Amino acid sequence: MQSPWDIAQKTWQFGPWSFVPFQMATAANRVLRLYISSSNPSGNLKEIVGFILKSYMHVLFAIKKSKYFTDGRKQVFQAIQTSRYLSDELLQVVDPVIQRNAFFEHTENALLAMLVNEREHIRELGYRRILKARQIVPKKKTVRNFGPPKINFQASNYIEIVNWNSCVVYPPPMLRGLSEDDIKSLINSDTTPIREI
Repeated sequence: MQSPWDIAQKTWQFGPWSFVPFQMATAANRVLRLYISSSNPSGNLKEIVGFILKSYMHVLFAIKKSKYFTDGRKQVFQAIQTSRYLSDELLQVVDPVIQRNAFFEHTENALLAMLVNEREHIRELGYRRILKARQIVPKKKTVRNFGPPKINFQASNYIEIVNWNSCVVYPPPMLRGLSEDDIKSLINSDTTPIREI
């Protein structure tokens, strides 16, 4: 009797390559396989393959390479930057997808990422924004909506992606137990701060 793993391997075996189901499950792999197997691919298929190779794969490898959630802002910015070559018609499709999935740009995550930034002035800016958020946070305990903020797709740096004046900024719950002095000592260290907050 064959195990489910053996059956799955035989099911997903094509030509000289052997793909396991979790590798074949992605749409990108399927599109690339369709492109390779087509003798005369259509213009739309070529455009999708171009997007996968120029944008999607770069961002995917950056995500796989980094183990820190604080790098998420850079990855969202990379997704925006690498998709700018697309036509306006296609950007109207891609930009809403990036907007819907940009949870790393949420202000709480952005503040944490700013605290561990390699540039000292960005760490200081993050510290000041956390202090300001702690002062204006409502005292009423309510459930907050954790949704991605409006993204500035014309930003020239990942720090500029969020318009801080147009969104409600809450202090990160992860820092609730730290005093202002603890946070200040974290950002004033001589080396890059500990990334595992």
